[in-house]
Order: sequence, then C-alpha cells, then structure tokens
Amino acid sequence: MALGLDVGTSFIISAKDKGETVEYKEFRDAFYRITPTTPIAAKMIEKGLVGKKFFKDSNGALVIMGQDAIEKAVERHESAQRPMVAGVLAPGEKDARRILKFIISEVVGVPATPGEKVVYSVPGQPVDVPVAQFDVGFHEDVLKKDLEELGFTAQPINEAEAICFSELEEEDYTGIALSFGAGMVNACIMSNGEALIRFATTKSGDWIDRMVSIATREPDSVVQQQKEDGGFVVGQPNPDPILSACAAYYDRLITYTVQQLKAVLVGSGDLRKFKDPLSIVIAGGTSRAAGFVDKFREVVKNTELPIEVKEVRPAKDQLRAVARGCMIAANL
Repeated sequence: MALGLDVGTSFIISAKDKGETVEYKEFRDAFYRITPTTPIAAKMIEKGLVGKKFFKDSNGALVIMGQDAIEKAVERHESAQRPMVAGVLAPGEKDARRILKFIISEVVGVPATPGEKVVYSVPGQPVDVPVAQFDVGFHEDVLKKDLEELGFTAQPINEAEAICFSELEEEDYTGIALSFGAGMVNACIMSNGEALIRFATTKSGDWIDRMVSIATREPDSVVQQQKEDGGFVVGQPNPDPILSACAAYYDRLITYTVQQLKAVLVGSGDLRKFKDPLSIVIAGGTSRAAGFVDKFREVVKNTELPIEVKEVRPAKDQLRAVARGCMIAANL
C-alpha cells in the first residue's frame, strides 16, 4: 500500500488508503528552543516536558516540537520557529533537517513492506523572487534521501498538482488548483491529467502573520494562534486590532494571488484553448478562514482573466487535499 505525504510549512500530513476510508496522520511543523540558565533549571524544564516531543541539541538547549512548541512560545510571548520557511527547508537553521526528518517519521511510521512507495509534495518555483534566491531542488533531494533512509521509495509531486488529482476527477482532471499553505501559494493548471502550468508565489499565511505582527507589534505566534481561532471574516472590519489586521491582509493576499495568476496565464505560451469554462479549486490551511472563498470568488469575477471560469469552490477537505492527492498519485 502506497502513502501520500504533504510536506507543508505548517503541517506535515500523511494519507493512506484503507479501502472505504483514508487514514490521515498530521503533526504541526514547528519547534521552540529553550536554553536553561542552570543545570537545576534544565532538570525542572525537562520534567515539565514529560509526554511532549523534544530533544536536547548540542548546546544543551531543549527543542520542543509540534503544537506543544507553539503553545510554549505563546506562553512566553515569543514566536515558535519552523524547520521549513516559504515551503522549503529553512536555510541557516542547524537543526532544521533533523527536526523535519523526525516529524516526517512520526507521520509515515515504518514501511508496511520494504521499499513501500511514498509520493511527497514539493512546491513550485515562485514567480515573485529571483531563481537564485530559492532552491526547490535541494529541498526535494533532501526529502527524497531522508524518506529513503526511513525505508521508503520516494517520488516527488508538485503540491498544487496533487490537489488536481484529489479534487478534479469529475472534470476529467481539467481545471485550476490553488494551494494556500503557510509558506507559499502553489498553483497548477491541468488539462486531462497533464499539468500545463505550475508556479508559486511567496505571499501566504506566514506573510499575513508577519505583516500583522509588524502592524500590531505582537509576536508571530500570538498572531498565528488568534488568526487560527477565527473570529473574523476576510475583508470585513473587526474591533480587535489583530483580527482587523488579519482580515485586511487576507484581502490583500487574495487580490495579489489573482493578479499573479492572471499575469502567468497571459504570459504563458503553453496555455491551451479550453472548450469549457474551468473550475478553480481552493485548498490549504490559509484558505479555511471565514469568507476566504467568497472573497476569492468576488475578486476573480472582477478580474479579466484570459480563461472562462465555471466556478470557484473549496476542496472537500482544504487541509488534507494535498496529502490525499499525493496518495492517489502514489497508488496509480
């Protein structure tokens, strides 16, 4: 039995076909480092971490992982870190690969059979930063090697392409998929199962957190937690300063993404003349905010795209659509 693996900036999610159902496992892609000031403090902190996922680094710091890391950071009014930034392995973070490999091992487990196949997601090349500043290839190779060391046969797939496989079966795998993750927005335009265009942009959930953090002078993790708790509607005013800023920056993100989609479609020489209007499927954790899909639908309606749009709809499970698409690709 093959596995699908969504290697996201905010969540790592695996998907396994169980016949009538799909088994998902997920782990928050975050860590928080505590450096004790004394040996006694180290013992007491470690005692308080019983039952949580953590390890000691070479300097004696305690590195907490997962949702526990975010909660501990918020408790201390600081920001948790991630082993991935903008969809790829975090540059300059010495423990990034070790942490990411540990999290992946937690969600994939051990191979059911030697060399069990796993299809894992990778981001597209962003169109809004120079190629020299963004290395998708190294990230892809690191994941492949680490998964093979865990006993799997690994194969990459574009993140948005996986969503097409998950959500466009009724359209004969023809349409547009957009994945609003934490690090980036990934896009794929597909025709009868063939990916014609793949691209990404670097503004998404983390960009919102950063901009709101700057505007409100609150740590990113505090902003992230309030944002994920909801309480706001995209594009609508809100009395809470953090949530008001979140709603405004979500609006800006959607407008920016649609304009980038238009620019890529207009400038592409590979765009075919589709005989029927295309569905646009929206997925990713960032897209789950209240009013997101409605606002996206409104912006698309008011933008002159070089294609006809049939509908804008959310994926059936916005957070897990990538993992499910990877699983479908793995089982083909």
